[in-house]
Amino acid sequence: MKIEPTPPTPGRSAQNFRKVDSSTGISRRFTTFVAEHQTLLRNLELYGMAGLSMADMVTDIMMTLRFLETGASDFALASGICISVTLGLQAVGTFLMNFRMPWRKQLLEQLISWSHIRPGVDAYRVAMDHNDANSAANARSQMTGFRCLEMVCEGIPGTVIQLSALFLNGDFSPTAIVSLASSILTSACISAHLSYHWDTSEQEREKQPRFYGYFPDSTRGQVIVFSLLLLMSLLTLVIRSLSVILLSWIGGFQLVGAVLGGELAIYLLQKLLRRDFLYWIPSEGFGGLLLAFFLRIIIKVAYDWSSVVQFRHQSEVGGYYSTFTLCFTVALGMVCALIYETDNTSEGVEYYVEQQLAIQVMGSCCVGLLLSFVVFLFSIKPDYARTFFDTRTASKYIQDSWHSAETDIQKFNCLVFNEVKWRTQIGEEVKAWVNKMLPLWLDAEEEGALDVEGFFFDDYTKSLVPDWIVEDPTILNEIRNERVMEFMTERRSLPILKTSGSLALNPHSSQRWSGSQRASHRLSGGSSRGSRRRPKMIAQP
Repeated sequence: MKIEPTPPTPGRSAQNFRKVDSSTGISRRFTTFVAEHQTLLRNLELYGMAGLSMADMVTDIMMTLRFLETGASDFALASGICISVTLGLQAVGTFLMNFRMPWRKQLLEQLISWSHIRPGVDAYRVAMDHNDANSAANARSQMTGFRCLEMVCEGIPGTVIQLSALFLNGDFSPTAIVSLASSILTSACISAHLSYHWDTSEQEREKQPRFYGYFPDSTRGQVIVFSLLLLMSLLTLVIRSLSVILLSWIGGFQLVGAVLGGELAIYLLQKLLRRDFLYWIPSEGFGGLLLAFFLRIIIKVAYDWSSVVQFRHQSEVGGYYSTFTLCFTVALGMVCALIYETDNTSEGVEYYVEQQLAIQVMGSCCVGLLLSFVVFLFSIKPDYARTFFDTRTASKYIQDSWHSAETDIQKFNCLVFNEVKWRTQIGEEVKAWVNKMLPLWLDAEEEGALDVEGFFFDDYTKSLVPDWIVEDPTILNEIRNERVMEFMTERRSLPILKTSGSLALNPHSSQRWSGSQRASHRLSGGSSRGSRRRPKMIAQP
């Protein structure tokens, strides 16, 4: 059975998908240069994103000081709170990620976070493939989490604050313009950057070939799609920010809270009605509900304001709802502009941006977002356009992925998801398959071999197998050594950390099959032998 769309050839780095276009002249020379210097350009991209992120923090601090100088104390307070919350949450995240490190190392990590050189350090670690065995998550996972946190707590609210100050105070100074542009561009770049890196990941394309892989293979195609992602994110942020400003002028912050809060409530309600509220991270009881509530809101806000298409995954916002949200953003912008144009309640109040200009900007951005989304759908690989309209719940997605899987790693993938999502429907099938494969995996482990799909049945992977699945007490005792029990205990006490590792891949392991050593291993249970290399591991459902 063949899965469509076809996943990338095993062993071939996802960063090497680019093909040299058949065009001539400057375009061909450009694509040839990109194809020959992929590693260098990818590292430059990482460092460029880090530099932009750190520069955004500097400009935000400068604007906070400027607000104080000009007497705009309310804006200064709001901006200061955003900066403080961002740094504080990064410090908390740093502690949770590195709680098993020696105290001197933890102190160094805290210094990195509070000085806001974290983006640069994360970029260096990802570029150098540096993963600390004592860290709860690998370098790429930490970079993703911290950049999302920065976008939600600093970039998005910073844009609203500074745009509001521009409208109300008329501050068109170079500092204000540069800071506003930096906030918008940083959030848009983070959004496009995360979506690009997840989709072109070899590991994710191997595990979920029906979801990951929408980026074209050609350099030109990838540049076009990345540019569209950047444009969509930028326009979404501008539309949402202007909508908040116009709504506040029309009906005050009560109206803003009612509209945005109502939208969020509808999202959570449809998740509850479809029995899709619990998050994919294994968790139970009240803690599981609290975790789901918190993460659902964070992910939804991030998508609402920056169109991170990675979050269209069924375990996150969902395919059809992500498209609905984008359309709602456009509709919200147009309605706000029309109401504002006919509203007379703000007469007598002086604004430094003309009413007609604000309406024209909003209309242009709304039309631009719709057009860019349509062009985006026609620019990606055709088979993946359906993922933006997929109505399945996370449970149905996991079940379908299980039944269509061809490789061990694709089947084992479901064990990392919350059991609530799959145990009732396919639990017995999973149990039978795991018991069939366990002796083969253990034999391969004893001989020092890896599964050809990069499936490494080490202590971390063993800890992902629930006790109720293993029928043979002898085998259960064999896979429950001291290190495995340690992983399981830590995961129960800190579920969001230990279950955020790379599915079947141990985030603390430094070994994996090289691409040239992968053979045509399928579900029959075959194995292969060969040397190993460091993995580039990431984490995502």
